[in-house]
Amino acid sequence: MSIDREKLIKAIKKNIVAIVFIGIMSVIYIYTMFNNKPWYDELYTYYYFISRGPIYAAIHWPVPNNHVGYSVLSAIFDLFGNQYIGLRGVSCIAAILNLVLLYRFSRRFMNRFFATGVIALYAGSYLTFRLSVQGRGYTLAITCYLVTMIEIYNICTEVHKKRNYVILGLAMMYGMYILPSSVYWVIPSCITGGLYLLVKKNYDRLRNLIICALGAAGGTFLLYTVIWLAIGANLMSKDAESIFYGVDQALVVLRDPLGSFTTGIKYMLATPYIQSIDRTECIRTMYVYLKELFDNFYNYSGISIFILTVIIFVWNICQALRQLYYKRNRFMASIFVTTNLIMVPVMLMIQSVHPYKRVLSFYFIPIAFGVMHMLNNFCDEYLSDSFKRNFGTAAMCVSVILALYCVNSEYYREPLADRENVIEDVLAKVDTSGIDKIHYTDDYQKYVLKFYHDVMPEECEELSDANYVMIGPELRDNKYNEPVWPVLYSYHMARLNYIEDKMTEIASNDSYTIYARQ
Repeated sequence: MSIDREKLIKAIKKNIVAIVFIGIMSVIYIYTMFNNKPWYDELYTYYYFISRGPIYAAIHWPVPNNHVGYSVLSAIFDLFGNQYIGLRGVSCIAAILNLVLLYRFSRRFMNRFFATGVIALYAGSYLTFRLSVQGRGYTLAITCYLVTMIEIYNICTEVHKKRNYVILGLAMMYGMYILPSSVYWVIPSCITGGLYLLVKKNYDRLRNLIICALGAAGGTFLLYTVIWLAIGANLMSKDAESIFYGVDQALVVLRDPLGSFTTGIKYMLATPYIQSIDRTECIRTMYVYLKELFDNFYNYSGISIFILTVIIFVWNICQALRQLYYKRNRFMASIFVTTNLIMVPVMLMIQSVHPYKRVLSFYFIPIAFGVMHMLNNFCDEYLSDSFKRNFGTAAMCVSVILALYCVNSEYYREPLADRENVIEDVLAKVDTSGIDKIHYTDDYQKYVLKFYHDVMPEECEELSDANYVMIGPELRDNKYNEPVWPVLYSYHMARLNYIEDKMTEIASNDSYTIYARQ
């Protein structure tokens, strides 16, 4: 036991800067989780999926906005009784774990100074920080990405065991279960391992890797099959022209599983999360899209990061060719960087899509890793021993200082919520527990009521049926003729007159007024 303790102490001392940095970021993440209030997508996820339990979250998919794997896990956390932990706890834990995993992965290819630089650059990225505590699945999907790369490294270069394939398969499968767009890192990751094993002529492991990937694909298909069956049965039971109209959904699945399956999958495919664009336009504007994506990594640095990415890509191709049969760690690192950097835009062009920038938040990992891997190689090959340590220390310090400066800036810490905060401000002035029947005038109000007050009153489509109503500034503006989401109704004098005649104002702020029936 004394030897193990000594090794532990030695390891802590050796990696103390990374440990301290991860500790600081953990405190920042936890503070931000509780103090920066959630925005619409988070509240929507909590209202429709997380708060309704893990089973409900696993089988419901009314729109593509449900990150199923995340919602299922978060629904379990929600049982602890704190809405912030339920909504954001999984994401916060994943954000901290990602720094540990990325450091562990980087240490396989570079010394501790440059590995610390990798996690600092990653943590300091705007998109990384903003998604780190949001109640969405992007950060958890990156956890699966990092686990995937660590296991691929183990399978390719270490004395691998069956458990490595099991963990790899589960990581890829769950990543896809969280976000179907995880395919943008699943395929490059598999190609990385496949190319390495192919070059090394290790066909047994290559075969096992392919089997593992196919198994993960099959497992993902089964997970989504449950969703497709539930969607299809729900639609068939609500279709007045269906022979299953009014029948319990479970019975619909039992009586017509194929019909439920095909109906569900058609519904999902008919409402894609990412709309396709013209292929020529997609290719022509790819540089602009990537530049905008890189701007979301470090503000106003899109062009610089794009140029740096090209340099990293070319450098690692040259390194891969030089190290083809030598220095296996560096060879695999070069394959990882080049494959991930090139495959993402290639896949986007094949699909003819420009997805939301947050979908590709993981893309900064090969960039940050590639920067430090390039500097580490340069240091080892071209600098004398007397300068190597100083060069690595300088790179680490610059990265850490940059990250801490960024995450503590006003730009990074600005409120996620806007209209949601205004609604909560006026709701805090009334006893929301007594709100039983309400007429919603915009799409935010019910989500705020549920998250902050754990209230889900009956929703009344007709104003005359409601005991409460909350109206915003648009409904008082006589120039507001057509409702624009999230507002559901336009200006209407008769509506306002009805509210003023039949209801009493009980709370208001600069934007919203709450009325109760007299």
